Parts: sequence; C-alpha cells; structure tokens
Amino acid sequence: MAAAAMLFMLAAAFQPAASALSADGKALLSLLPAGAPSPVLPSWDPSSPTPCSWQGVTCSPQSRVVSLSLPNTFINLSTLPPQLATLSSLQLLNLSTCNISGEIPSSFSSSLSSLRVLDLSSNSLYGEIPSEIGQLSSLQYLLLNSNRLTGSIPRAIAGLVNLQVLCVQDNLLNGTIPSSLGTLASLQQFRVGGNPSLSGPIPPSLGALVNLTVFGAAATALSGEIPPEFGNLVSLQTLALYDTGVSGPIPAELGGCGELRNLYLHMNRLTGPIPPELGKLQKLTSLLLWGNALTGRIPPELSNCSSLVVLDLSGNRLAGEVPGELGRLAALEQLHLSDNQLTGRIPPEISNCSSLTALQLDKNGLAGGIPPQLGELKALQVLFLWGNSLSGEIPPELGNCTELYALDLSKNRLAGEIPDEVFALQKLSKLLLLGNSLSGKLPPSVAGCSSLVRLRLGENQLAGEIPREIGKLQNLVFLDLYSNKFTGVLPGELANITVLELLDVHNNSFTGNIPPQFGELMNLEQLDLSMNKLTGEIPASFGNFSYLNKLILSGNMLSGTLPKSIRNLQKLTMLELSNNSFSGPIPPEIGALSSLSISLDLSSNRFTGELPDEMSSLTQLQSLDLSSNGLYGSISVLSALTSLTSLNISYNNFSGAIPVTPFFKTLSSSSYIDNPNLCESYDGRTCSSDMVRRTALKTVKTVILVCAVLGSITLLLVVVWILVNRSRTLAGKKAMSLSVAGGDDFSHPWMFTPFQKLNFSVDNILECLIDENVIGKGCSGVVYRAEMPNGEIIAVKKLWKTSKEEPIDAFAAEIQILGHIRHRNIVKLLGYCSNKSVKLLLYNYIPNGNLQQLLKDNQSLDWDTRYKIAVGAAQGLAYLHHDCVPAILHRDVKCNNILLDSKYEAYLADFGLAKLMNSPNYHHAMSRIAGSYGYIAPGKSFLPLHVDYTEMLLLEMLSSKITMLMCSITQEIYLDIHMFLISEYGYTTKITEKSDVYSYGVVLLEILSGRSAVEPVVGDCLHIVEWAKKKMGSYEPAVNILDPKLRGMPDQLVQEMLQTLGIAIFCVNPAPTERPTMKEVVAFLKEVKCSPEEWGKISQQPLIKPGSQQG
Repeated sequence: MAAAAMLFMLAAAFQPAASALSADGKALLSLLPAGAPSPVLPSWDPSSPTPCSWQGVTCSPQSRVVSLSLPNTFINLSTLPPQLATLSSLQLLNLSTCNISGEIPSSFSSSLSSLRVLDLSSNSLYGEIPSEIGQLSSLQYLLLNSNRLTGSIPRAIAGLVNLQVLCVQDNLLNGTIPSSLGTLASLQQFRVGGNPSLSGPIPPSLGALVNLTVFGAAATALSGEIPPEFGNLVSLQTLALYDTGVSGPIPAELGGCGELRNLYLHMNRLTGPIPPELGKLQKLTSLLLWGNALTGRIPPELSNCSSLVVLDLSGNRLAGEVPGELGRLAALEQLHLSDNQLTGRIPPEISNCSSLTALQLDKNGLAGGIPPQLGELKALQVLFLWGNSLSGEIPPELGNCTELYALDLSKNRLAGEIPDEVFALQKLSKLLLLGNSLSGKLPPSVAGCSSLVRLRLGENQLAGEIPREIGKLQNLVFLDLYSNKFTGVLPGELANITVLELLDVHNNSFTGNIPPQFGELMNLEQLDLSMNKLTGEIPASFGNFSYLNKLILSGNMLSGTLPKSIRNLQKLTMLELSNNSFSGPIPPEIGALSSLSISLDLSSNRFTGELPDEMSSLTQLQSLDLSSNGLYGSISVLSALTSLTSLNISYNNFSGAIPVTPFFKTLSSSSYIDNPNLCESYDGRTCSSDMVRRTALKTVKTVILVCAVLGSITLLLVVVWILVNRSRTLAGKKAMSLSVAGGDDFSHPWMFTPFQKLNFSVDNILECLIDENVIGKGCSGVVYRAEMPNGEIIAVKKLWKTSKEEPIDAFAAEIQILGHIRHRNIVKLLGYCSNKSVKLLLYNYIPNGNLQQLLKDNQSLDWDTRYKIAVGAAQGLAYLHHDCVPAILHRDVKCNNILLDSKYEAYLADFGLAKLMNSPNYHHAMSRIAGSYGYIAPGKSFLPLHVDYTEMLLLEMLSSKITMLMCSITQEIYLDIHMFLISEYGYTTKITEKSDVYSYGVVLLEILSGRSAVEPVVGDCLHIVEWAKKKMGSYEPAVNILDPKLRGMPDQLVQEMLQTLGIAIFCVNPAPTERPTMKEVVAFLKEVKCSPEEWGKISQQPLIKPGSQQG
C-alpha cells in the first residue's frame, strides 16, 4: 500500500502544470492565438500556476488578476475574447494600440463590476458603444478613442457617477451629445472631437461640470451657439471647439474660466465682436480665433492676458487699428492678425514683445511706414506684412533681426533701395518684395544671404545689372526678377545654382546671348526670359532640361533654327517662342514633345516650310499659334490634335483643304486670315475653287439641302414630342401652383425620418409651408424657409408631384442613402417627411444666396474667392461621384445650385434630380431630360453641322410653314428643342458622371467670365461654351474671356485664371470619354494655385493641425 501511495504521489507530481493554472490565467490565455505561447508575450507561460508574473499582469494578495496593461503590444485579435469578462476582480484593463478589431462585448459591463479603468483606444474596434457600459459603476476612466465606433454616445454613460475621463474622440460616432452627461459631477476630461457626424447643439447642462479641465469637440458637425453656461467651468484649462458648425457670438461669460490656458475656437462660424472679458484670462497661453466672421475692433483688454504665447485672430472681419497695448504681452511669441480689415499704422509698441518669433499682419489695410523699432525683435523668425498699403523705405534696422528666416513685404507701396543690412541676414531663406516701387541696384551683398531659398523681387523698379555674386546662393530654388528695369547680360554664374527650379526675368531689358551654361541647371522647371532684348540662338544645351515644364522666350530678338536637342524636353507643357526672328522649318523633333498640353506659340517669326508630320503626336496640346510666319503646304496634320481648343494659323501661305473635324467647325475666319489658298471641303481632302474660306459661314450647297430635308423631318418629330410633353408639363404646373397654394393633402398619415436628432415635429414644419416663406422654385420642387419654435432655421423642399409617383418605400430607400451624405461642400440633408400625397426634404439652411446671385450682383468678386468657390463645388461633386457607394449623379449642376455661406464656402444643393446609379429606377430616370438649359452636355451631332450654327441654319433649312410653326411656339419650347437636339439627353448615350463634369465646366466658365451660361450677347447669341471656344479660336488673346474685373490683376494671378480656363475647356469637351473625372478636376485645380508664397503671399497655416487637439 505504501508503494502504491508513493506511485500515486509521483504521478500527481508529474501531471502537466497547465491543469493547475488558475481560472484567471486561463481567461488571459484567450488573448493568445489558440492559447499557445506568443513571441510578443514570451513570459505568458501556460505551465505557470498563476499569471501574476506575466508581462502586464498585476494580482491581488489572493492571486486574482486586478490589472491587465498591455499598451502598444500587437497581439492582433479579430475580436475581444468574451472570456475576459470572467476576470471579476479586474480594476484596470488597458489594451490600447494592440491591433484589436471587432465589437466591444456587452458582457464586459455586467461582469467587470470592479473595473475602474477601461482603455481600448487606438485599435480597430467597430460597432456601437454598448449601453450596458453604464453598469460599470466603479469606472473612472473610459478611453475608447481612435477606433471605428459608430452609433451615438449612450445616454447610459450618465450613470457612471465616478467617471473622471471620457475619451471617445476620433471615431465615427453620430447623433448628439446627451444632455444627461451634465450630471457627471466628477468628470475632468470630456473629449468627443474627430467624429465628423456628431451633430446638434452643445448641451448647456455641461456647464455644470465644475471639475472639467478639458472639453474637446473639434472637427465635428456640432452647431448652435457656445452655451454661456460654460462660464461656470471654473476648472477648465482647454476648450477645443474648432472646425465645427458652431455659430453666434463668443460668450462673454468665458471670461469667468479663470484656469483657462488654451482657447481653440478657430474654423467656425462665430460672429460678433471679441468679448473684452477674455482679458480676464491671465493664465491663457493660446487664443486661436482665426477663420471665423468676427467683427469689431481688437479689444485692448487682451493685453491683460499676461501669459499669452500665441494670439491668432486672422481670417476674420476685424477692423480698426492694431492696439498698441498688445505690446505689453511680454510672453507673446506668435501674433497673427492676417486677412482682416485692420487700418492705421503698425504700432511701434509691438517691439516690446521681446519673445516674438512670428508677426503676421498681411492682407489688411495698414498704412504708414514700417516701424524701425521692429528691429529690436531679436527672436523674430517670420515677418509677413504683404498686401497692405505700407509706404516709405524698408528700415535697415530689420538687419538686427538675425533669427529672421522669412520676410515678406510684397504688394505694398514701399520705395527706395533694398538695405544692405537685409542681405546680411544669414538665416534668411525667403525674401519676398514683389509688387512695390523699390529702386536702385541689386547689390553684390545679396550673396550674404547664403540660406536664401526664394528670392522674389518682381514688379519693382530695380535697375542695373544682376551681380555675378548671385551665383553663390547655392540654396536658391526660386529667383523672380521680372518686370523691373534690369539691363546688361544674364550672368553665366546663375548656372552655379544647381538647385534652381524657377528663373523668371521677363519684362526687363537684358541684352546679349542666352548663356549656354544655363543648360547646367538640371533641376529647372520654369524658365521665362521673355520680353527682353536677347539675341543669338537657343543654346543646344537646353536639351539638358529634363524637368523643364515651361519655356518662355517670347518677345526677344532671338534668331537661327530651333535646336534638335529640343526633343529631350520630355516634361515640357508650354513652349512660347513668339515675336522673335527664328527661321528655317519647324523641326520634326518638336513632335517628340508629347507632354505639350498648355500651349505651343511660334507666332511672329520667320519659320518656313511645311508642317512636319511628327506634329500629329501632340495630341494633348490645347493651344497652337503659328501665325505670322512663312509656312506653307497642307494643314491636314492638325486634324490629329484632338485636344485643341485654340488655333491661329493666320498670315501664312497654307493651302489645301481645312480638316473636317468638330473643332475646326468652331473656328472663325480670323483663325485663317491671309491664307488665300485654304479652302473648305466636304471630305477634308479635296475642295472646289468656289469654296475658298472667306467667312465662318458655309455656302449652302447640295449637302445643306439634304441636311435641310433630314433636319426638317427630325425637327417636326421633335416639335411634336415637345408639344405633347409641354401640354403635360403645363398640366403639371397647374397642379404645382395648386400645391404651392395649399392644395396638397396634408391629412394623410405622415412618415418622418430624421438623419440626426431634430428638435421639432412634422406639424412645426407644415405650419411654415406658406407662400410668404417661399424662397425658391426649381425643376424639382419649391423651397421654403422654415423657422422652428426653438429658433432653428431649416430649408424645406416640397417635391413637385409627377405623373408617375414612386412608392413611398422606393422614395425612402433612395433618400436614405442621400441622408447619410456628409461632406463640407454638400448641403446636409437633415431628414424627410412623406405621406401619400406629399414629399418633403429637410436641409440645412444656407442663408447667403447662391453663386448665380453673387456673380450677377457682386461688383468686386476677387479671384481668390472665385477660386475657393470653384474648388469647393468640385470637391462636393467629386465626393458624390467617387466616395459614395453606389456613386451618385447630381444631374443639375448649375450656379443656382451652388449655395454660399458667409465665408464663401460652396455647398452643392438640390438633389431632386440626383439618382443612384445602381438604383432600380436608374435606367428609367436616365431616359428623361433632366438638368438645366445651358448646363447640359452636347450629344453626338446627327446633322453635319456644328452647334455654333444650330439656331441660324435650322431656320434657313426649314420651309416657310415650319418657320411659321417655329415662330408660333414659345421661346421656352424652342430652348427645349435646342437642348434636346444638342444634348447627351437627346440620344441613347448613357448618362454618366461625365455629364455632371460638363455642367461643372460651364459653371467654371461662368465663374471666370462673369457671364451667364444662357445670357444672349448682342451680336453673337452664343452659348457660353461656344462663345469661349470662338474667342479662343480667334486672333483674340484668351484673357479676353475673363471677367473684365479680373483682367487688371497681377500677371501671376491671370496665369492661374487662364490655367483654370484650360480646365473648364477640358470639362466641356464634346466627347464624354475625353472629359476628366471630378477627382482629376479637383487635382488640376489644386495644381493651378501655386504655393501662395510664390506670388508674394504665404497663406495662413493652422497653428494647431486638425486632429492634434480634437478633444
């Protein structure tokens, strides 16, 4: 028996130790793949009796697991194991940044009653936050930020009475902030920022959280005003509420938050003055209010914020003078007051801010001289004063600012010479003095600025020669000396600056040859030597410019032939050689420049010979000017240039047939002047002697008669079709008028579906649907301004009834998808109401009108504003096309449907005609004409005539009876006929996103020209697209297309507009497949706007990057 007992004890001793592992240990093993040891957790030994010695594990004296902390441990779990819920003694669970996905198990809440800290941040968790989390009565820290959680913030969290930190920022949460969270008396940090769909007002009840130190709700869709009750947050240190929809005034009560250090309210819609009470915040270090619509003066009381380090009030509408009292802010390091309406002088007291590193007062109305006292700011690194009306000389005392690395005094009225002291600033990397009246010479001391990266001195009156010492600036990337009075030869020493990317010296009086050493500038991207007195030939070394995209040598006295090495310029997009004395034939090597897309201008030279066949490779070229040379022979090779939008071959000796292509049919006779042997043709190859082209109109011959017969028959059929539909439409309009007048049946039961929390009812909405509240009528319905009982204003669109109503369920299914669209450039759909008779869409109310009104009424709409609107509308449309699944067509893009807020941010509106591309009714919808006249893309021409002559030739071809019929129908019906005949909607061609692209191109032309899409102009009566193409195809410069209000702007900005014009023409290409996508359009537009500093402007950058303080 003793031996048996001994054997039993030995057997027990050698049992696997895993069977002795505690239950807590077994639960922890669920975090490992298949419970096996993991290289990321080597100490987790399943044979251990307890897990208390494992990495990240802490146990109680009773060997129960009380803490599991594994931050930044990539355990890679597809879901949180529910076994963790058995750790009933667990007080701390930290699995942040562990690469965990899946949903948060609701079982955690019912079992982990002792849990005080729950940190699951920075993972890939999805789904909703379980409401059961409110049962964790001991919880003090809840960190779920930086995941992909959806749904709303559970109201049950209000039951966590011990909660001190609530972090759910950077997720995909929606809904509103529960007002019940105002009962969490112990809460110290509340961070919900970075949830773009979190909306609604900020609950005033949160003002009761007197222990709160951090309130973060940035980068959300919160709206309404900042509650005055926030003034009760006596412990608050950081209020981060930027990049939201918050509006109204800054509450003066915030002056009672005596502990406040950081006040971030930038990028909102705040209005009214800056409260002087903010001057009470003596612990405030950062005050960021930029990018709002604040008005009034800068309160001198801000000088009492003695701890202030950063003060940024830029991008508002502040007026008056800069208070000299700001000079009392001894700790101030950054002062940004750019882009306001400030006047008066720069106060010299600013020099008392001895810690100042950045002073930005640009884009205001400041006058007077630059105070020499600014030279006392020894720590100053950035000084931007551009875009004011400053006068006098540049004070040499600025040379004492030895830390200065960016100095921009452009676009002022400064005179005198550039002080040598400025060129002694060895840390200076950006010196921008564009657009002043500076005189004198550029001294050899310029070489003292050894760190210069950008030297931009254009549009001044500088004279003399460029010093050879400039070649010592080895870091120089941009050199702008254009529009001055420089003389002498271009120094070959410039070739020593091997990193140079832009060299622009146009509009000076340089003489002599182009230095062949320039070919050593291997990184050069733009070279502009135009409008000088340069002689000699283009150096063969120019073939080394492998990165060059723009070469402009126009307006000199250059001669000789073009070098064969030009074929090496493979990235060239623009080649301008006009007004020189180049001779010989156009070299075939020019056909190797396949990237030429913007322009090729060889006009006003002495070129001879025939056009080389190799030119047919220039398929991306948009503008070609060969006028005023001695060229001869056929122009048939030009028919291969399918991207052309502008052509001038006048004053040559070309002969033969003009190509028969849609583009050539748009050209007027001015494109061919003084080519007597050019003729028109039926086939593009042969022509008879009576077809010499003298005017843009064709002589009516046999082909026209045939077309007349076909056209008459087709037109009759279309007229009948239009009249039938018109009668239906008139009946519909009668019904619509009854509808507006209250004829709709509101008695049927209503279905109300909000897409966010709405504090009003269907009855509140219906009460507002009266004639007095109508603010617009469109092709899809009538729009009402509706003020709800709580003061909130929305826009309500009542859709017109159609002859074949969709079932409510089908309507709801489509509108559900539209309701979840959230983009800053699309009007937010708040919800919808419908019954058997009526369908209502509820939108955010945008109070400042639309783009059409702005273009019509505004007398001084600058380029920057127009560009901002163009980009915003393009971004919204690109979102619909490329980011929505399924993709969504707008189908009625026009200026009326681009709404604008107070900061000219564009919002796409009116989705009454939008259809989901994958919806069951899509193909039926595509069979209907939609959109607005003037914005619909042209279809495939079934007549051998171009749209240019549609109105005139149709009438010429018709018999007298048809003409009488046309005279009897209304102008509106005629426009419908024209729209049907020339549009993609008049054919079986599938309507795609490219139809929206065309409409956007029309909008872009309107923005650039200030002209309406369908407004007739005396003498031409052309649609805006044909009008623009006619202008570009004539001898007129393209700048004549621009709004006269824009033509007087600086050359660089005009160039931006002309590049944008090229994008517009690209968008309105008659062939849908040749149009860009909207994503490409957005990219093109952003490329147009060069870094503002390149034109003497440096745009305001956020001091706090989105996401860094979102709360």
